[in-house]
Amino acid sequence: MLGIIIRDISLMFSSRQMILFMVLYVPFLLYMFGSSASEQLYLMIIVLYTYMMSLMSFSFDITGKSRYIINSLPIKRGKIVIYKYLSVFVYFAVTIVFAGIYLWIINILNIANVDYFNLRSIIIGIPTVMISTAIVFPAYFRFEARIAQIIHFIVFLTSFTLFGNAAFAGDKGILKYLSFIKLEHVMVAALVLYILSLILSVVLYKNRDL
Repeated sequence: MLGIIIRDISLMFSSRQMILFMVLYVPFLLYMFGSSASEQLYLMIIVLYTYMMSLMSFSFDITGKSRYIINSLPIKRGKIVIYKYLSVFVYFAVTIVFAGIYLWIINILNIANVDYFNLRSIIIGIPTVMISTAIVFPAYFRFEARIAQIIHFIVFLTSFTLFGNAAFAGDKGILKYLSFIKLEHVMVAALVLYILSLILSVVLYKNRDL
C-alpha cells in the first residue's frame, strides 16, 4: 500500500497541471475573496486541495498511467479500494503541511494576513472531505474516468460555490441556515456515509471489467 501511495504522489507532482493548480489556486482565492474571511479561506484551501489530490490518481486512468501501475501489482481489488479511501487522510495531512508553509510565506512577505494553521477549520475539514469523496469515489470505481469526472465536476463546483458563499456572505450566507447543525452529528454522518461508500465501491470495483 505504501508503494502505491508513493507512486501516486510521484505521478501527481510530476503533473504540470497539478503543480500549477497548487501554486496558483491560493492567489486566485485571495483575489476572489480577499483575506477578511481568513478562517473560511483556510478551510476552503485544505478541503479543495485534499479533494483534488484524492482524485488526481484516478485521472491518470485517462492516460493509462495509474491503471498500468496498479494492475501490475499483486493486490486484490478490495484492498485497492480500501487504500484509496485511507489515502484521503494522507493527502489531508500533506495538504495541511503544504498550505501551512505556503500561507506562512504569504504572511511573512506581507502579501496578505491569512491563517496558516487553524485547528477548528481542520476539524470541520475532515468530515467535509469525507463526504465529498464518499459521493464521488464510487463513480470512479464503477465508470471510466471521463464519465466519473462529470460527477466530480458537479461536486467540485458545488463545493466551491458553498465555500465561496460562506466566505463572502458570512452570517448572511449559507452558514446562517446550517448553524443549528452540531459538528458531532456531522462527524457521525460523514463516517457512516464514508463506510457505506467504501462498501459500495468494493462491490462495484470487484464487478467491473477492467
